[in-house]
Amino acid sequence: MSAITFADVAHPSLSFSKELPADALVLALIDSAWVQRLRDISQTANTRLVYMFSEHSRFGHCLGVAYLAKSLMDKLAAQFPDKVEPYRLAVSAAAILHDIGHIAPGSHTAYKTWFPGQPDHHEKIAAAIIDSDSEINRILEQHSGGQGAQLAALVTKILCEDRTLPAWTWQIISGGGWNVDRGNWCIVDSVMAGVSYGRYNIDALTDSITITSSDELALTENRLDAMTHFMVSRQAMYRQMYQHRVLLAADMINRAVVERARDLGAKLPFCDEVMSKALAAKSAADLDLSVIFRMRESWWRYHVSCWASGSDEILRDLSNRLLNRRLFKTVRVRSSADLPQLRAQAEQAASQLGLEARYYIHEVSTS
Repeated sequence: MSAITFADVAHPSLSFSKELPADALVLALIDSAWVQRLRDISQTANTRLVYMFSEHSRFGHCLGVAYLAKSLMDKLAAQFPDKVEPYRLAVSAAAILHDIGHIAPGSHTAYKTWFPGQPDHHEKIAAAIIDSDSEINRILEQHSGGQGAQLAALVTKILCEDRTLPAWTWQIISGGGWNVDRGNWCIVDSVMAGVSYGRYNIDALTDSITITSSDELALTENRLDAMTHFMVSRQAMYRQMYQHRVLLAADMINRAVVERARDLGAKLPFCDEVMSKALAAKSAADLDLSVIFRMRESWWRYHVSCWASGSDEILRDLSNRLLNRRLFKTVRVRSSADLPQLRAQAEQAASQLGLEARYYIHEVSTS
């Protein structure tokens, strides 16, 4: 059987057969422009400033998610073929496409950067891309016996967790507890960072997942230990990696860079058309898909590198801090009652140094 195999860090390899319809669809979608774009979208953003090898992209993650979805559906189909097979194509497509709506810098970090306090809408953006992109729709048409529109609609429903579908179809990708998305990044991000926090017994867990009579994904009681292991691993990843104080400080510099660039307006030293539109946007809904397509890590870093030698002193300093890892210092606040006094002291210190507090003092919650 003809197959394409990718090397991987969470599994010995990721293999997709050209002769299996769902696998062939995944392979075709991998070559689409929106999926290839994910090579230039960071998986873990500023984590690389703490864990030096954590430089991987959303591209590898999406391949891992597609493979994990394939493996789990193979196991479920052995017991529930009538439930699984009608949705295999759509779930496979949703798995490989689930992150195409991410933007730079740093996927989830991007919303802290561009739209602080607003929810992450990358799933809705992915659904909009699938609805409108001619290349993706052509691939779906070719691999569905001429039913491309129906398949595209089903994929977007899965990504949007449409409750009219059998619950397992979207729970497998984005359901609570364990899913193929979390199941992949927990291990991959851990391996790429060179730590062991996120590693768990993935085979023991997936071997024990079933579909209930109400079409929900469930775990058989005999392997609750495997789920417990995963939940502990996931929590450790958040506490030790994603909420690392250095990472949070770098994220705030991202935010300050954009805030200063917006404040400068027409005086901004360098700004291409995409950056101009990104800075003007009040929310992700204001961004055209053509702009989102070009919002990549290389684009972001090029602008930051230009601003690092620009004429504005504040933007130059912030950009250099980000490029050269001269990050803000963090102070853990044990009680919210202490916050007003600590902030007043920080603002006084910033004033004495000639720094504007709005760019240099930030509050971050990890709750």
